[in-house]
Amino acid sequence: MLAFFRRRPLLTAAAIIGVLGASIPAYRDYQLYMSYGAGGVPHNAFGWFMSRCLLTPFSQEMLGTEMYQKKINQGATMTNIEPDGRLPLRSGANPAMGPHVVPQRQISQLPDDEIKKQLNEAFYGFARKNSNLLKLAPSRLERHTDAIFLADTVFSSSPTPEAIRMQGEICHIHGSNDHSLHVVVSPRDAKEIVEAGWGQRHGFSGWEPAAKVTRGAIDLPAEYLFIYAPRNQEELEVIMELVKASVRFVSGGVEVKS
Repeated sequence: MLAFFRRRPLLTAAAIIGVLGASIPAYRDYQLYMSYGAGGVPHNAFGWFMSRCLLTPFSQEMLGTEMYQKKINQGATMTNIEPDGRLPLRSGANPAMGPHVVPQRQISQLPDDEIKKQLNEAFYGFARKNSNLLKLAPSRLERHTDAIFLADTVFSSSPTPEAIRMQGEICHIHGSNDHSLHVVVSPRDAKEIVEAGWGQRHGFSGWEPAAKVTRGAIDLPAEYLFIYAPRNQEELEVIMELVKASVRFVSGGVEVKS
């Protein structure tokens, strides 16, 4: 084999260039994946391979709202964003998103440490204030961060279809990196959130083939949304209203303490 390449230096050089040309972009992609922090799939080379080669090719578009309008037309007009379901437009363009379907992360417009701290305090403080209705437990999707779940008594009494599908999980912060969130909201709220520029779907939200590809490990409702991280106090307040709307929706309308 070595003699073959020694006799063909041009072919050898081309092969080396080809390998390097493929490996350098792959390594940069791997570095980007690792920069997200832990979440969902393993935070190592195996997890990167799973995400990039086995899962990301099956992702779907994430900004259309036709599926929500269809549900609204069919009668799913319930809204949980107070007071009237209307959101202010988020200023500026949407943040740039990482190219991997999992973990889903933004890579621009990242909040500073103070906003991250305030978001954590507001999010976990809200959960503790409503401990009769909610509980904090490791996210079954993110695995490396706590999520807000319905309390066992609430979940077992009369769970909504969304609560059953999410196994009681409602929302979580991606605390290991960008401090974006995932929430589950009503179809009308989902339409408002996407159109007002506050978030987008997960690449597998509402997409049945994703559940087949992952053997049911990822089976997300269409209203499972990625919420962009807050950049300031005003945006943080809007995002906490989305968190409360998510709790009201998944719980079936339970009143919460702000």
